[in-house]
Amino acid sequence: MFRVRTAENVAIFVALQWVNRVLGVVTKIVLIRLLMPDVFGVFALAAGLIGFIGTFGGFGLDYAIIRKGDRVAEADYNAGMSLRLVIALGLFVASIVVAGPWASLFSLPSVASASQVLAIVYLVGPFSFVPSTRLSAELRYRAIAVPSLAGQISNSVISVALATLGFQLWSLVYGLVISQVIATVAFSVMEPWTFRFMLNREVVRPLLAYAKHLVSASFLAFLITNIDNFTVGFFLGSTALGFYAVAYGIGYLPVSLLSTPAGSALFPSLVKIQDQTETLRRGYLESLGYAASLIAPAGIGVIVLAPELVSVILGPVWIPATVPLVFLALYGLFRAIIDFSSSLFAAVGKPRLISVLNLYILIGSSALLVPLTLTYGISGTAVAVTVPVAAVSVLAIYQAANTLGSGFGELASRVRGPLLSAELMGVLVWGCRTVTYRVLPSQVSLPFGETTSAATIVLLIALPIGALVYFGFLRLIDPTGFRGIGRNALLAIRAHR
Repeated sequence: MFRVRTAENVAIFVALQWVNRVLGVVTKIVLIRLLMPDVFGVFALAAGLIGFIGTFGGFGLDYAIIRKGDRVAEADYNAGMSLRLVIALGLFVASIVVAGPWASLFSLPSVASASQVLAIVYLVGPFSFVPSTRLSAELRYRAIAVPSLAGQISNSVISVALATLGFQLWSLVYGLVISQVIATVAFSVMEPWTFRFMLNREVVRPLLAYAKHLVSASFLAFLITNIDNFTVGFFLGSTALGFYAVAYGIGYLPVSLLSTPAGSALFPSLVKIQDQTETLRRGYLESLGYAASLIAPAGIGVIVLAPELVSVILGPVWIPATVPLVFLALYGLFRAIIDFSSSLFAAVGKPRLISVLNLYILIGSSALLVPLTLTYGISGTAVAVTVPVAAVSVLAIYQAANTLGSGFGELASRVRGPLLSAELMGVLVWGCRTVTYRVLPSQVSLPFGETTSAATIVLLIALPIGALVYFGFLRLIDPTGFRGIGRNALLAIRAHR
C-alpha cells in the first residue's frame, strides 16, 4: 500500500509541478522576449529581499503539524495559523522599513518600491496555511493541484499582459502578488476552514521545538540560493544579474521540476512509516532510484544543449548566460540529491541535519563567490556555488545511509545506473550535435521558402534521440529501475481512473 500511495502522490505532485513549471518556463520565455535583462536583475534583488525576510514566515509549522500524524488536533492548526499571522505582520513591517536601505546598496531606487509591493505576499500567505497543511497531511494532492494551477495560470496571464502593455518591472511584481491572492482564495474553496486565534503555550511549544530547526535550514537554504544573486548584483550590476538569474532558473529545473515536488510528496508518506525501519529503508531507496532516473537525464541534457537552449529559446541577446548555465545545470543535479535527502531527515525527526548540510554549502560558497565573481564574472559565480554543493551531495548520501542503517554503497548504487545512462546519453547527443553542425549550414532552407538555424535543427533532433538513448541505456544498465519506473507510472495512472 505504501508503494502504491507514494507512487500516486509523487506522480501527482511531480505532474502538477511539471504543468506549473512548463507554464512558468513558457511565460518566462515570452517575458524574456519582451523585457530587458536589467528588469530581471532588479526583480531578482527585490524578490531576494522578500525571500530573505520571508524565511522566518513559514517557520516550518506545516511540517511540524504533518509530522504529528494521527495525533494532530484542531488546536494545532489554530496555534499554527495564529503564529503565522503574527509573524506575517512583523515581516510586512520589516520589509517596508528595510526596502530603502537595501535598494541603496545597489544604487537602484526601483528595488525599494518593488520590494514594498511584493511584501503584500506576507499578508496573503498565512490564509492558505490551514487548508494547504490539511490537504498535504491527508495526502490529497489532487486538491492541491487546483490552487497551484490557478496561481500559475493567473501569474502567466497577468505578467505577460502587463509586459505587453509596457509595465516593465511592474508586470513581474503585480503578476506575482495577484497570483498569490488567487491561489490563496482557491485553497479556501478547495478546503473550507475555520479558525480561532490561539497561542496556548502547551500547544505552541512542541510545534516550535520541531520547527526551529527547519527555520534555520530554510534560512541557510535561502542564503545559499541568493547570496550569489546579491554578489552579482553588488559587484557586476543589474544587467549581469539578469543574465545570471535566467541561467540559474534553467539550471535549477531538475530540482524544481522533480526533486522538490517528489521530496515534498514523499515526506508525509515517510512520516507514516518512520517507525518501520525496513519499510522506511526500502521505500526511500526505491524512491531515490526513481527520482534519479528522471533528474539525471534532465541535468545532463541541459549541460550538453546549453548553447542551443539559450540561442534558440531565449534569443541571441541572452548568449552571455550560456557558460553559467552549463555549471548551474551541474549545480541543479547535485542540489537535487541534497533536497531529496532532506525529506528523509525531516520525516524521521532529524531536521538539524538539513541545517548542517546547508551551513557547509554556505561556508564553501561564501569563500569562493567574491574572488571568482570578480575574476571570471557570472561564470565564476556559477562555479563558486556549484563546487560546494557537489561536495556536500556526497555527504548527504552518507548521512541518509546512516539514518536508514544502510551502507553508503547501497544508496550510491541506486543513483549509479541513472547517472551512467545519462552520461552515455550526453556523449551520444554531443556527437550527434557535432555531426549536425558539420553537415548543415548555419541557416537551413525549409519548404515554402522559410529558413531556420542549424541550432534549431540540433534541438529538434537531439531531444527525442536523447530520450530514446537514455531509456535504452537505463534498461540495459539498471533493468530493475527501468521496470520500476514503468510499474509506478501505471500505478499512478490507474489511481487517477
